[in-house]
Amino acid sequence: RILGAAPSLLGPGGPGGEPKSALQHPLQPFHETLRDRLIADFDTRGLTHKPKLVAVTGLGRGAGVSTTAAGLARSLSETGEGSVLLVNLAGSNGSAHHFLHGRAAGSLEDMLTTGPTDRDGEKLFLAAEQPGDGDGVRNLPRRFRGLVPRLKTSAFDYVIFDMPPVSQISVTPRLAAFMDLVLVVVEAERTDRDVARRALALLEASGARAGVVLNRTRRYVPALLHEDHLAVS
Repeated sequence: RILGAAPSLLGPGGPGGEPKSALQHPLQPFHETLRDRLIADFDTRGLTHKPKLVAVTGLGRGAGVSTTAAGLARSLSETGEGSVLLVNLAGSNGSAHHFLHGRAAGSLEDMLTTGPTDRDGEKLFLAAEQPGDGDGVRNLPRRFRGLVPRLKTSAFDYVIFDMPPVSQISVTPRLAAFMDLVLVVVEAERTDRDVARRALALLEASGARAGVVLNRTRRYVPALLHEDHLAVS
């Protein structure tokens, strides 16, 4: 099920490039739409517990997973209904730091110990697990089982995980079962359909509920004609 479709960015910095200001991110309307669909999905399923755990993953590097995860986390934090924790497990903090204005991050354990701090009304927090930290992301599934009780009693309303690409050897399928929803970012016109189906089957076999985010979509007709077609449909 496709939960969102993000347009291709053809501005300064190239397709998918980061803008100069987080407040002027051209994908902000898409992230807000994705947030609204996510909340609607949880409401439809009757999920009222907190925090809700959401994983964002993809099928390869450069698909826009980190930007989607950071944008979703920021959009959720702007609803004013609670605190949001963004956990980076993908080994890169570029997009997350962009949305958090470069603020330094601690580990997931650190954030669960301290919890969200009320500093000037701040609602968005970042935790990072780098491959070189402690026993590393490679052994995270074993550690994660011990963290789940602490996650479920934490003061966050949402915890968004920026995950490595889906594969049989990555941690993503093994952590997916702990999530309330797994969002798989695929690139329009680039992601092989069979590869996407195998990845979704791998996630579903782990017991995860998965949705698809279609990234870098393009329109091949003028916007006015596209809108007229939607109106007729």
